[in-house]
Amino acid sequence: MRLFLAFITTFSLISYAYGEETITGVLEEEISENFKTGKIDHRFSIKDETTGKYYFVDAKEIKKKGMKSGERVRIHGEKQENRRIQIKETQRILREE
Repeated sequence: MRLFLAFITTFSLISYAYGEETITGVLEEEISENFKTGKIDHRFSIKDETTGKYYFVDAKEIKKKGMKSGERVRIHGEKQENRRIQIKETQRILREE
């Protein structure tokens, strides 16, 4: 029974950790328009400097945090479908010149 409980606990922790990601990169704003409906969609993407993978962040979340396109940031959040990430913590990173 102890072995079973240890397995369940370990599996739960692994599943929890797998759902979160920390990415660092430059924010890029993307604007798309559906010409049939006229709806305009704003979202931000960030290419992780470590993995090279792109992630997408809702524009409302970015603006609520006061971040802008072109800033280098570190975002810790929960991974969702279609490479979207929901922000939990953010940090602006100054560029070295």
